[in-house]
Amino acid sequence: MKLTEKIIRIGLVLLVMLSLYFSVSIWISSAKKEQPLKNDSQVAAVVNERSATDVFLPLRLIRIQNGKNEMNNSENLIANVQNEIKQSSFGSLSQVVQENEEQFEKFLTIDSGVELIYEDSFLLKEYLSVYGIAIDTAELTDSDKVDFTCIQIDLNQNKIRFLDFNRKDVYEAAITIDAERLLTTLDKTGTEYNQIFDQKVIGAQHYYFSENLKMKKYSYILASQPVTKFRNAFFTNTDDIQTNEDSNDFSYSSGNERLVVEERLGKIHFNGVLESRKPEDNIYSDSFDYIKKLGTNMGNIRYFDRTNSQINYRTFVEGYPVFSENNKGQVHITIEDAKAENSTVVIDTSVDTIQVPIPSEEEVTLQSTESLFESLSANGADAAKISSVVIGYTWHKIEEITQVVDLTPEWYIRYDEKWYSEQDLLELLANSEVE
Repeated sequence: MKLTEKIIRIGLVLLVMLSLYFSVSIWISSAKKEQPLKNDSQVAAVVNERSATDVFLPLRLIRIQNGKNEMNNSENLIANVQNEIKQSSFGSLSQVVQENEEQFEKFLTIDSGVELIYEDSFLLKEYLSVYGIAIDTAELTDSDKVDFTCIQIDLNQNKIRFLDFNRKDVYEAAITIDAERLLTTLDKTGTEYNQIFDQKVIGAQHYYFSENLKMKKYSYILASQPVTKFRNAFFTNTDDIQTNEDSNDFSYSSGNERLVVEERLGKIHFNGVLESRKPEDNIYSDSFDYIKKLGTNMGNIRYFDRTNSQINYRTFVEGYPVFSENNKGQVHITIEDAKAENSTVVIDTSVDTIQVPIPSEEEVTLQSTESLFESLSANGADAAKISSVVIGYTWHKIEEITQVVDLTPEWYIRYDEKWYSEQDLLELLANSEVE
């Protein structure tokens, strides 16, 4: 980094930090030391709840036209396309492929249309409910259990399809959509796409960047949220909570609910019980009840993926997920016995989040997806253990400026059901060869 850029950057940091001095002091103070509950409960905090349409928005958009597949991660673009789908009319939804990989692959290539893709499976009935989409699912068997990872709009055949990459299922319905308005939205001036190709299929995705990518680095002001925010969001009843300050870490408790704060790392751990659950409840709606009450000050938190009984939400920057240590900018929610009337819930998160961006012109070049796979293979990676690859931002704490976080773009690989940065995975493979 040039000396002048360093000076400008430090100056910007100081100016922003000065304007945030009092609020940051309050955040840090409340994270370190809480007043007795009977005092702070007298002040009702105003929380701007997060919207389900934002939290469960698909992560990637694929534009398919003129023999080219191109991708965009813009949340505004995806939301606008999602709105076009909402305003459409539909026929009945039926299953056209059931656990058949050969037939499934025939639906991966269309001539003209758009695809909206999730990183992991999403429940169909929850998607229809969140976005207010009126599709008749009466023809489906166990429609409440249908998952999908990709929404496909085929403009040539006037079909909407929901593709489940895990089970190799396809669900299809007729759609009447304003194609001209949709294409105008996709082709809006200034919208940039990355060229991709889809000759291969791996895990739950079927796209690959065909060229190296230049990605911007970002810096953000670090903010520590008050512990009371998490207490108010997670506890069922905040009127009867006991505070324990007998140890270095302190905790809240009420009945079957308990929240523990690990002060040194800023980690939050909550245990509770979901009571009087209804048959239509699911891990997405149950977990969202906690996410929405965290409000908008936690950053742009969105659904990322899930494994068995755990669902994971991450902070997103410019449409890309943030990866960090100690759950910073993340919320992991585990719900055991999800179909039981009373289910246990465990939440792991952090008081630390990012809020105010600091301008930077630094860029990082990421190799193409094909080159990434070649590198991993050359270093001993088992292709069968790779279920997904994504671009994510790595959270780096700047030692000399404690209230600023650097976000650096990197490839992330889900290998053997765990997420690793490219460098960490290469180190893991190298160490496994030595052993």
